[in-house]
Formats: sequence, structure tokens, C-alpha cells
Amino acid sequence: MTRFTQFAIAAAAAVIFVGCGGAAGVGPLAPNAGGAPNAGRVAAPDLTTRRGEFPPTPAGIHLNLVFNYHVKNLQSEVGVVDVVWGSRSPDPKQVYNQSYTTFERDDPYGSLHSLAWWKQHHPDWIEYRCDRHVAFEFGEPNVPFDIANPDVLAYQRRSAVDPALAAGYGGIDFDNLELGNYWHRCGHYNASGQWVHQYSGKDVDPRYTKAVLAWAAGTFAYLHSHSQTATMAINFSYDSNFSTVDNHTLATRTDEVLDEGGFTNYGTKGQNVADSQEWHHIVGLIHAVQAHKGCYMENGEEPGLSKNITQAERLWVVANYLLTRDDCTYVWMSGFTRSGAQDYGRILLYPEYKLAIGTPTGAAQGVYDAWERAYSGGLALANPSGYTVRVPLHHQYVDENGKTYSHSIALPAGTGQILLLQ
Repeated sequence: MTRFTQFAIAAAAAVIFVGCGGAAGVGPLAPNAGGAPNAGRVAAPDLTTRRGEFPPTPAGIHLNLVFNYHVKNLQSEVGVVDVVWGSRSPDPKQVYNQSYTTFERDDPYGSLHSLAWWKQHHPDWIEYRCDRHVAFEFGEPNVPFDIANPDVLAYQRRSAVDPALAAGYGGIDFDNLELGNYWHRCGHYNASGQWVHQYSGKDVDPRYTKAVLAWAAGTFAYLHSHSQTATMAINFSYDSNFSTVDNHTLATRTDEVLDEGGFTNYGTKGQNVADSQEWHHIVGLIHAVQAHKGCYMENGEEPGLSKNITQAERLWVVANYLLTRDDCTYVWMSGFTRSGAQDYGRILLYPEYKLAIGTPTGAAQGVYDAWERAYSGGLALANPSGYTVRVPLHHQYVDENGKTYSHSIALPAGTGQILLLQ
């Protein structure tokens, strides 16, 4: 994942293809060999989103679990979580299980190969920085691939997509989609050893952004051609270094978006509440996905231990979910482990998930730079502004601590609240 620890990546790679029958690690890969056996069976790719494949979210709070490598009994997910991003198994069928893979580097397409292996068998697939050093990511040895190379795309699909769908997964999760060239890719060597210049190596590079958008569109079309029901999901969060058009374009070239940054900035300590500008960018992205009939996963990562996430932090995450959710929107909340790793892979439940808020009775409304949304059982509120806002109330409410509100409620800057009708 973005800012994903090496521990979690290793765990995901170790479990995700158990029983999938991938053969990527058995020897050299022939260019363009082994294309999808089902490709072309559909007359034309269905490029409309497949919202109907996902569990509906008509009322209350619906959870997506980010990985499940620490869940001993997968049956314990049933009735608790709707969707698992990066599940280690396509079962149980009562949960929508997605298979994890990366979009731009060697992991976990079957068996992870060394740089020496790739230099021997496919040296022209390896991406380098402008200083001609390999453009490794996250301080890891996973070899970065040229996402514009058709042979690379065929390898990804043959080794990651096809086996997972054949094993019974509902869809494929692609990690680390970014519009920026943040690992400073510059080019690669061709089969003759000659340098091929592709990108500037700068963070903002229109040619790289174009390549990412093309990769997403092509992969989306492939998945929908390969299967009548398969879905595509991407891990992508709004990037203010790029235009709203580019952000919305990438977020709508998929069936589902996991916003790992969410409204908590990846759980960055001291910055885990989106400011007003960031908040509006995120909400705009969510609305664009929903207008395109896509699904959304709102990740709420907090900087401390998962067991120490405060009530105020929890209310900020869940209130924003309630403000923006529709009938295909999920939320997850977690912290970090003592070692500093993201605390993914296990079921974490918080009291706010059980609040009887009911169904939304309308869209979110702005109130003096705060926002509210009425539900059949209460009211969700959030204040992304930099100052306290007093919101008038038209009914009597009670918060989860039992405090009653009759006429108004004062929302401090960067806070959320959930009120229940009394």
C-alpha cells in the first residue's frame, strides 16, 4: 500500500497466491506468451462499472477489511465485514474477497525474482532513474517495471489477474496508483543495451501521468473483457499536485477506489485531520466516483496503536464516512503496531460502528463551514474548517456518551460528531 511497510508486503505476498496455480516463478517468461485464455470471449469490453457485484450499503456503517493475514478463522468475517481488500482466500463467499497485487513492480506476481534474474531474462522491463540506478520503491528490492511495455502488461495479467479470478476471487486490487513520478523513473535499457529515455525523473511529469492513466484504462478494459463479473480496484488518494481532471479521471477508470489516505492523511502524526482544502478535494473525488457508479473504501488510519485510537479520532473517521457514503461505500479504521508497521490484516471493531444511525434522508448540507447529513436515526456532522462552528439543531439528540443536545452543538475545528435522535 502507499506508505506500506515491508512487513505487510511480505505477508501479503506470502499468502495471496496460495492455491492460485500461478507459474510466474518457474523460468524465463516468453514475450507476449500465455495471454488470457478467456480474453476475447466477450465481444467488446464492458467499461461501465460493476457496482452490482459489491455488497450493497443501504443503511448504517459497512466495513472493508484491509488484508486478513492475521484472521485465523475467515468465517469470523461473515456478518462483520462486507469486503476484504487483499484477502488470502476467495472464501467465504458471504464476503466479497479481492486479490492483491501491485501495478508497477514485481510483487507478488507468483514468485519474487531478484534484480539479477530480471537483468538476465527481461532487462528491458526494468525501470531506472535518470542517474541510471534502478528506481526501487519503499526501500525494497522489488524490481520496478515499465508499465508502458505490452509484455509487462501480459505478464501482470497472466501471473496475477488470471489465476486469482480462476481461483474464485471477485476482483483484483492494484496497489500504489499515483499520478506523480515519485520514484523518479526516467527510462530503461532495450534488449540491445541502449538507453531508452521515457520520463523526466521529476515528481510532476505529464508523460508519466499519461502512462499511468493509460495503464488504468487498459487494465480496466482487460478485466471486463476477461470476465462478465470481475471487478478492478485501485489504491489511490487525491493528489493536489495534479489537476482535478487527472485525479477524477484515474479514480473513474476502475470499479472501486480504496482511499488509503482518507480523511486522516495516512495516519501522519500531528496531521491526521484533513484541513478544509484537503477535505473538499477528497469529498469531490468521492462524489466523482459515485457519479460514475463506482464504489469507495474510505480508510481511516490513525497514528497511534489501534487500541488507543481516541473517541474524537474515531468520530472524525466515521462521521465523514456517514457524510459521504452512498449504497456502495465502506470504511475501515486502524492504527500502527508497536514496531511502526501498519496494523492491517486483523479485525478491529469500534463502538461507533454500532451506532443506530439508520439510513440517510438526504445529501450532506453545508452549515457555516461545517457539514451535516440527516439520517433516519440521527445526524452526522463534521467541521473541516479551522475554527469552531455552532450548528443549529431542529430536534433533540444524544451523543454516544449520553450527553443531550437540544438547540445547537458547537463543533471544534477538525472534529466530527454523530448524534442520535432522542
